[in-house]
Amino acid sequence: MRAQLLHLSGPLRGRTVTHERPSVVIGSAGDCDEVVRAAGVAARHAQIDFVEAECNFHLRRLDGAVFVNGNEVEEVILQDGDQIELGAGGPVARFRIYVPQGAVCKPVRRMLADAGDVARVSGGFEATRTLTRDLLTQATLSLKVGFPLFVVAMGLLAGLLGGWLGTRPEAARERTANELTQGEIDRLRAEQQQQKEKLEQLASVNDTVRRIQREWSRGVCLFHGVFRLRGKDGKWIEVRGDPYEIEYSGSGFLVSRAGYIVTNRHVAVPWLDLDMIAPLLEIGAVPEFVQLTVTFPGLLPIDVPFDSVVRRQDDIDVALVKVPVEAVAAVPVLPLQPAGEISEDQHAIVVGYPTGLAALLARADPALVEKMRDESATMTMAIAELAAAGQIQPLLTQGVVSEVRADKVTYDAVTTHGGSGGPVFGGNGKVIAVNHAILQDYTGANFGVPIRFAAELLPK
Repeated sequence: MRAQLLHLSGPLRGRTVTHERPSVVIGSAGDCDEVVRAAGVAARHAQIDFVEAECNFHLRRLDGAVFVNGNEVEEVILQDGDQIELGAGGPVARFRIYVPQGAVCKPVRRMLADAGDVARVSGGFEATRTLTRDLLTQATLSLKVGFPLFVVAMGLLAGLLGGWLGTRPEAARERTANELTQGEIDRLRAEQQQQKEKLEQLASVNDTVRRIQREWSRGVCLFHGVFRLRGKDGKWIEVRGDPYEIEYSGSGFLVSRAGYIVTNRHVAVPWLDLDMIAPLLEIGAVPEFVQLTVTFPGLLPIDVPFDSVVRRQDDIDVALVKVPVEAVAAVPVLPLQPAGEISEDQHAIVVGYPTGLAALLARADPALVEKMRDESATMTMAIAELAAAGQIQPLLTQGVVSEVRADKVTYDAVTTHGGSGGPVFGGNGKVIAVNHAILQDYTGANFGVPIRFAAELLPK
């Protein structure tokens, strides 16, 4: 058994690499088995080992953060099809377990499936390059020889037919056209129109993604909160002599010029969904924020008034917070999709912030990271430093909506912890849902709450 990596993004995107050795070191250093030179990739970032006694592949991080199916890991047993991300927002690769059968080759069905994976992440052009490269380098010998010959033959045939038709008498061309039935002509016209519409749709989606990256992403904020628990006696509950504090992060987005920000309920009121403190709440402990901020790209952190939270009376996981109007005067208000206009098979573009201090620092300037390390910066300090340096930016991932229900939208765009509360854009550039949850160990099903549930909370 051999480790095989299909690179979905980054400098090696579209390439499939099969490793002969049982141990594979991945990193930016030239002596690594898999050299990936990209921002945020450490010299020796991670290692994949085949443990023969267990017949399993183990992935462990070395000097860089590693995410498997959207979850940050220290060490994990890899399964065929797992998605590996080198650092938050870094290059993404699909892990495959390759079992040689005779000659080393890649089945055509796998080539087509891999090209589809690349298309969803890096677009149709890269998918075409991936398929062509695989046919020429990963196929059986007969296919390697036959494919170029087939392409050449088709080119010669097209040239001969073009020259022959170009020299035939006008009457002969007319008779050939007359041989076509109206039904065949209509069918060809319909096929051509479908191809035209697909190309226009792809171009439109690419334009939408660029606009989201350039403009709408500035309306997506990083939530950061710290809260404590106060006991019945009015004093803070302590652990080892210090107040017991819980720190977390999430995402949100501006939806009104009046300063309203949409997020998840479990981001705005986090203690409602934390099982670890439920026993304390049951005996009368009262949670209280000691800090709650939102940070938009290009701005310093903004304090959120603790009493500004507006949430639904049902269990739908959306909420609003309100910040001072003047604090978000320069922030774009995101356009919302009208209620009931979400369809399956449309694009899903998710924007949000991966959770944790390591994820924030993974994309920051190395000199700034070193400075914060020297200062032993807390997450609060790190966010302030990164914001001042203009290095708070959300991540963007793409996928397709697979299911639409009354209270849930399902899509395969990769999301991570911390992305909760971020917007899910449709292919038209309007927000169709609020990113809500990920299905552990399976990136093909991530969930959002239809945007209408959040819109219902806005003042009429």
